[in-house]
Amino acid sequence: MDASATPAVIPQSEIALLANILALATRNMSNLSTLITQLSVELGHSPDPHLQRVGQRVLADVDVLAQSLDTQWELIGALARFCPLLSRTPLVKPSLVTEIHITELPERT
Repeated sequence: MDASATPAVIPQSEIALLANILALATRNMSNLSTLITQLSVELGHSPDPHLQRVGQRVLADVDVLAQSLDTQWELIGALARFCPLLSRTPLVKPSLVTEIHITELPERT
C-alpha cells in the first residue's frame, strides 16, 4: 500500500459490527477464564499435592489473563460511540479471582 494513499473510510455500521464481535469474543474469554478459575480452585482442594500446585499455578496465570481482559474491556468501552448497543450494555467484566480474608471462624455447636 502506498503511504501517500488516503485510507478508505470505514462505515460506522461495519465498526459497530466489529465492536459487537469483539465484545462477544471478550465476554466468551471472560466466561472461559471463570470456568478455568473454578477448576483451579477444585484442584487446590485435591488431596494430591501435585494437583494442588497445578491449581495454584493456573490461578496465577488466570490473574495475568484477567489483567489483559481488563484492558480489552476498556478498549471495547471506547467503541461505544460507534455502537449504541454497547453503550446500553454494561461492560463490567466479571471478577475472575476473589481474595478473601477470614479473621474469625464460627464456633461449632
